[in-house]
Amino acid sequence: MDKAALLQAIKEAEAKAAKDSEEAQAQKVAAVAAAHAEAERIRREGLAAVDQQAAAQIAEARRRIDAEKAEKLASGRVRIRKKRELAEAAVPHVADFLVEEFERAARAGFR
Repeated sequence: MDKAALLQAIKEAEAKAAKDSEEAQAQKVAAVAAAHAEAERIRREGLAAVDQQAAAQIAEARRRIDAEKAEKLASGRVRIRKKRELAEAAVPHVADFLVEEFERAARAGFR
């Protein structure tokens, strides 16, 4: 091979290497951009999943709290009803006691 052909082959090889390097760089940039886009998508999906899970936990906590409130309210009503029934049952005894005390006081006042 003569020098001119050798120089031409070297220039062609350098041009091909430069072109391959540019293509590789472009592929690298595209791959990095795709990776960033995928990472952002995964991040958004992860945040959405966490938000959904948190909302579900909050809803479950609210249901438990409401159930506990309803249970306490019902038991409170039962206690109040029992106390009222006891008080109503004691009314005749209290009335008899008051009448006896009044009669006793009246008899004492008449003497």
